[in-house]
Formats: sequence, C-alpha cells, structure tokens
Amino acid sequence: MATVRVSAEVNAPVEQVFSLFTDIEHAAGRVSGIRKIDVMSTGPFDLGYRWTETREVLGRQDDALMEVTSFERNRAYTITHHKAEGLGTGVRIDVRFAFEPVAAGTRVGIEFALRPEGLPPGLLLPLEWAIGGKVRHVLSDDLDDLKRAVERSGALVAQSA
Repeated sequence: MATVRVSAEVNAPVEQVFSLFTDIEHAAGRVSGIRKIDVMSTGPFDLGYRWTETREVLGRQDDALMEVTSFERNRAYTITHHKAEGLGTGVRIDVRFAFEPVAAGTRVGIEFALRPEGLPPGLLLPLEWAIGGKVRHVLSDDLDDLKRAVERSGALVAQSA
C-alpha cells in the first residue's frame, strides 16, 4: 500500500476551513487541478455524499466517482474511489482529511492511501515510488489552492465588517 501525507496550517478557524473544504460544488473554481465536478447527492456534505470529479492527468481527462466513506464534522472525513483494471481487479484510493485547531488557526492534514483490489499484494510495490512523488505534488497543490481560498474568503469577510 502506498501512503502519502501532506499538511499545512491555515489562518482561519476549523469551522470555516472545514466548510470550504467540503463545499464540493465549488471545488473546481478553487482547486486548479479539478476541471469539473458533477454532484450526484442531494443535501449537505456527509457520509455517503457522492460526486464525479474530472481532472487532467498526464495530458488526458480522468473521471473519478468519489464517495465520503467516513465523516466527523469539523474533525475529519475520508473520500474513497476505485480505479478498475477489469475482471474485479484495480485499486482503492482513500484520501483522509483531518482538521485540528492550532494557535494560527487550523492544521489540515491529508493522507492518500492506495490499496490493491484483486491484484497480487506485491504488484504495486514497484510503482509506489514512481507515483508517490506525483501524488505528493498534486496533494500539495490542492492544499495550497484551498488554503488560499479559505484565507482570501476570511480577508474579504474582515474587510466588509
């Protein structure tokens, strides 16, 4: 299993950070790597919430069906999606977002875990080093984009007050 972790401190309270991170409908406007979002769920972001996310990966459009598979408001959530290779094989990708209050505002941690499904256990090992750097780069970019969006929205609220 490949696991990649990134984190950053955001200058805003946990509730504000969590709210923006879970505003999936507007994610394509905040995260430069996301090209399109199609929400399939109705109601608030919660356990079982589903959407299709389109990103450009290695020069081509890649669609992924995402689902919230764990949820603790203002604390953490996990998004899961599967990449099928055919005949019951592929990989499961879990991305866990954790939010912790700190003096400067909120520490956000993102953990990406890749697990084989129906594949021999060691098959992905040679690929882990190759994808680890790329995944870390994408997660860091996404986190930076969301941090800027939260801090910009906080600055706008402060200016209008």
